[in-house]
Order: sequence, then C-alpha cells, then structure tokens
Amino acid sequence: MSFALDIRRWASQTKDRMQIIPRKTALEILRRVVMRTPVDQGRARGNWQASTGSPIETEIERADPDGGATIEEAIPVIEGWEVENVAIYLSNNVPYIVPLEDGHSDQAPHGMVKITLAEFDEILEAVT
Repeated sequence: MSFALDIRRWASQTKDRMQIIPRKTALEILRRVVMRTPVDQGRARGNWQASTGSPIETEIERADPDGGATIEEAIPVIEGWEVENVAIYLSNNVPYIVPLEDGHSDQAPHGMVKITLAEFDEILEAVT
C-alpha cells in the first residue's frame, strides 16, 4: 500500500511540474513580447492574445499602451493550460504585426518575438 501511495504521489508531483514549467515559461514569453511591442496608439500591444487548443485568428479592438490589461487577460488562459492541450498560443492579428516584427519600428528594430525566442534558454533557466 505504501509503495502504491508513493508512486501516486510521485506521479501527481511530476504532472504538476510538467504543467508549472510551461505555464511560467509562457507567462514570461508573453510578458517580454507584449512589453517589446512598439507603441503608437497601443493597438499592436493590446492585440496579443493567449489561447490553448488553437491560435486565435481575429483582431480585437483594444488599445493597451502600457500592456497591463493584455497580460492580465492572458494570465487565466495560461494558468488554465493543461499538459493534454499540447500548446499555448500567443497570437497577434493586427495587419501590421509582421512589419513590426521585421523591424519597421525604431522602437523594436530587431522585432519582439525574435528577440524573446533568442532568450528562450535564459527564460527556461529562470523558471526552473
């Protein structure tokens, strides 16, 4: 009985850790990408959306110059992610997001996503 209980406890802790690390990683990636997004009126920054299951393919009418509302809205989505969902998606569907990522703005001459992905190992090390 004790061995079986130990195995169940280990399995539960392993699943918890398998969910916590990707959630923390996704939250940090989201935070960095949102805060690196150039701001004119805040529409590009406000259009970052988190989802699970499939990426969001629609633009929303939100301006969020400081990024706080965008990050806050994504937190429950990311925290609700389960390992069975496979992926956490971060989408932005404003028509000019690709030019911004390609350095069109002096505020982000090297993009937002590219820079954050280059920091992936650093992010992962920080959350584990």
